[in-house]
Parts: sequence; structure tokens; C-alpha cells
Amino acid sequence: MVIGIGCKPALCERSGFCCHAGKLNPSAIWRSKGVTIVAMSNSQKTWVTVLVFSLFAWTMSNLDQSLFGYAIPGIIAEYQVSLEVIGLILTAGFIAAAFMVILAGLAADAWGRRWTLAGLLALSALFVGLHGFVTDLTQLTILRALAFGVAAGLAPITAAYVAESAPARHRGMLMGVLQCGYPLGWFLAAMLAAPLLESSGWRSIFLIGFAVVPIAFLIAWRLPESERFEQVAANRSSAKGIDFGLLRELFSAPYRRRSLGSIVLFFAFGCAYAGTAFFFPTYFITVRGYSQAEAAQLVGLSNGIAIFGYLAAAWVGEYRMPRRDTFALWTVLGAIALVALMWIPQARWQDLALYGLTGAFFYGSNAVVGALLTDLYPTRMRTTAYAACGSAPLTVGFALFPALVPLAVGSIGWQWSFSLMIAPLLLVAALAALTLPRIVSGRDVDEG
Repeated sequence: MVIGIGCKPALCERSGFCCHAGKLNPSAIWRSKGVTIVAMSNSQKTWVTVLVFSLFAWTMSNLDQSLFGYAIPGIIAEYQVSLEVIGLILTAGFIAAAFMVILAGLAADAWGRRWTLAGLLALSALFVGLHGFVTDLTQLTILRALAFGVAAGLAPITAAYVAESAPARHRGMLMGVLQCGYPLGWFLAAMLAAPLLESSGWRSIFLIGFAVVPIAFLIAWRLPESERFEQVAANRSSAKGIDFGLLRELFSAPYRRRSLGSIVLFFAFGCAYAGTAFFFPTYFITVRGYSQAEAAQLVGLSNGIAIFGYLAAAWVGEYRMPRRDTFALWTVLGAIALVALMWIPQARWQDLALYGLTGAFFYGSNAVVGALLTDLYPTRMRTTAYAACGSAPLTVGFALFPALVPLAVGSIGWQWSFSLMIAPLLLVAALAALTLPRIVSGRDVDEG
């Protein structure tokens, strides 16, 4: 339900909230002087439902995938392999994702967001659950590639879904809430994984994935299709299928500069992200001396703290600064926080605080970059563009740096590797963002 207190009807109409304060409203559930409570309209129910289910899907996907990061120390101990081998396993998954995410984007633009989202979530969760039954590294590598490859397709679909259903004035804020699924996933995974790692070993934590499979089909049952997609689908030719011509159009004159700028941004950010996020539990164990459970708890709690950074980025990018400028500011601050994390801490609380700040700014920039990218392209090509110019270069960066960082760590150590390899990449991502159009927040997602 919505409560309106002395608001202006024009503002309510623009925001997508129908308060009708101070007016007689036949749909009012309760009314008093200056206050009217009304049931949500169908459009409000739609975007709330889409946001809730998309956030859940993105959180569960990140929960499933983050389990691998917490399992790395146990995998190394059981199979007696080096960190370089683990990096190659991660790289295989990211290479698969770079191709599969584009197919997922094309499929969602051809056949709709609803069933594509649910199918990808169910498959990725199934493959994650099967990690718990592997008997050798070959099986682990194959399942990792399948699980992450499929899960990567959820990024463009959930982003397009929320962008297309959210009220224009608050779209960036709501997409920022969606991106909180990343720290929420890592936080929840840590809370579940820490006791299981202590009592049952690394295989047991992957069994969590099986619980997500039936929930994915519940999402498909309750989730409405994107109305904007349905309008576009109704207006195009009767032949329904994947349109590879959209990939060529991304690099035509109207879109070329923004597509290339987005690719550089997401590639640099992907390198920085994958070069740190999956290795932080191992870093805290080897450099700072924590146990597996302690490292998992530290990373999880820090990601919980980082949620405030995500929400702050979304708020600033929606109401105070253009999204591209907000992303650039957050990544620069993230680079500073990362370097501070490497060299300052002498106690556990300092690790927790500085890793929380790193997550709030470095990873928290995710809260605004999704809305930034979806603003650049129309509905008919939005998930394809997000996949090809955002998720694909991101996962190429994911594929590259998990293999390179262990080599650097073996040569110059963890602290210098993160300081000299990761922080400069964040500055490159910030500069790439500044080459994109300076779009004012609050406009319709298909405007301009």
C-alpha cells in the first residue's frame, strides 16, 4: 500500500507512486485529513514484483557462485594443487561465460525475460549443487564453467527487467537495490558456508545450490513478462528468433562510441573485480593468518557493510550526479580503499573496516553502472547490448585475471600485486565511464 501526505499529483505521476493526497479517491482504503491510503495500482505491483524476484534471482546467483571463493582453500588442500591451477579453473568458467552471456541476451530479446531468467537460474543452481559430488579437478572445471557460464546470463536480463518496469524518476535507485544482490549473496553464503566448512568440508557448501532449483520455477510462475518487451515483440515481424543483426547495429554510427566506451569500462572493471573478489578469502588466510571459517565470516560481514555503499552510489547517481560521474568517483575511491587495505591493517577490526570500504566503493560502483548501461540502448536491443558491451567484456576480464594474479602473487606477493595491477585498472574504468554520454537521471528508459 502507498501513503500520500500532502504530495503534488504531478510529482506522484512522474514518480510512479499514486498518493492522491488531499483528493477524494474511490480506490482509497483509508482516508483522513491530508492522508489517503490506496491499494497499489497494477503498474506498481508489476515493478515491485519484478524488483523483488530479480533481486532474489541475482542474490541467489551470487550466493551460488561465491561459494567457490570460500571453497578454494579446501580444494587446494585436498587436491594438493597450486593457486595457479585454481586460477585456470576460474578462467575456464569465465571464458564460457563470455560466450554464453551473449546468447542469453539475444534469447531474452527474442523470447522474453521471464522464462529465460528462470531457466538460467535453475540450471546454474543445479550445476553449483553438483560441485559437491566431483571426484577430480576435470569434473570440477567442467561444472564450474557450466555453472558460471549460465549464471552470467542473469546479469543483463535482471538489469533490463528492472530498467523496463521501474518508474523513470527512481529507476537508477531501484537498479542500485538490484545490484545489492552481489554483496547480499556473498554475505549469505558466508553465513551458511562458515559453519559447514568447519563441520563438513568444502563439498557440503555447494549442496545449497539444489535448494534454489525449485524456487526458480516458482519465480517463472509468479513473475510477469516485461510490458515494454511485449510491446516491442508485438510490433516486430511475426518471425520470432535470435537476431544476430543486433550485434552489428551496436557498432553502427549511432551507438559505436558508447559501445566501445562500455566495453573498455567493463573489461577493466572485470579484470579488477575477478583479480580480487574470488581471492580475498585466500588472501586473508595466507597473509593475515585467519582460519577458513574466520576468513569466510570476515568477507561476509564486510560485504554486509558494503551494502550501504551500493545504496549510496545508487542514490547519488539518481538524485545528485549523473551516473557516469558517480561511477567514476566510486571507482577512484575504491582504488584508494584497496591500496589502504593492503598496507594499513594491523588488527582484525581494521581488516573488517577497510575491506568494508573497499566493497562499498570498488564493488559498490556496480550499483550505478547497470543503470548507466541500460540507459544507452532501446528496449528492442537492451539485453543484447548489456550482454555484448557489458557482461561479455566483464567476463573476458574475469577470464584473464584469475590466471594472471596468482602468477604475480608468486613473484611479488599479494600486496604489491593488488596495488600495482588492480588499482590502476579501476582508474582506467573511471576514465572510460567519462567518455560515455552524460545522461540526466529521471528520463524514460527509452527516451533519446
